[in-house]
Amino acid sequence: MKQMLKENQSKIFTAVILITIGVIGRLTLSGLLPSSPSLYITINGITQPMFMMDLFFLVAVISIISGLLLKSYFVFLVPISIMMITDIILGNNFIILFTWSGFATIGLISYILRSKNKFTTKNIPLFFGAGIGSVLIYDLWTNFGCWLGWYPHNISGLSLCYTLSIPFTLWHLISTSIAMAVIVIPIVYLKEHKIIRPDLSIKAIEKPISIALLTTIMLLSIALTLM
Repeated sequence: MKQMLKENQSKIFTAVILITIGVIGRLTLSGLLPSSPSLYITINGITQPMFMMDLFFLVAVISIISGLLLKSYFVFLVPISIMMITDIILGNNFIILFTWSGFATIGLISYILRSKNKFTTKNIPLFFGAGIGSVLIYDLWTNFGCWLGWYPHNISGLSLCYTLSIPFTLWHLISTSIAMAVIVIPIVYLKEHKIIRPDLSIKAIEKPISIALLTTIMLLSIALTLM
């Protein structure tokens, strides 16, 4: 019992640290991002900057870390807490639940993939692949919300929405890949050399409950947007 209490306290402490880093980082760095570089792409007759820079990578990597190191409920608690606190100050728009659930999806993917056999340096390509895949899922999901709220509900509107989102997606992929290389790989190394000892056990009931909760949030996001 004492051991379990100690482990829970450790996880809560780790979650608080991750949330604090995310909140401070998002608030302090939001005004320090440089302007998008003068590189342009033309797709479907639309010319726009190649990259649209934001702090997506910060919350994305913290979501990945929470999925790798903490219990299932932290997959939702950590990224949603970061976004909720900072959105109160920085503001957001009507797709707020799409962005919150999008980051929770990133955390859930890393949480599901983790295991004692896979959380090793030899499987770093797997984590990178999962990270890139989760970024694409996030952008597909949040831009689907944009389409529901801002664009005509037809193929042309959907195509326009995803075309205009390409500069954001390119930046998300590049920035998150760099952040993962700098942060996630060292965590895997420290775990493999027993410098940190995360609890990688996952109860059978945790996965379906986590997936059901995320699905509920996603359905709620769509319902509220269409209201």
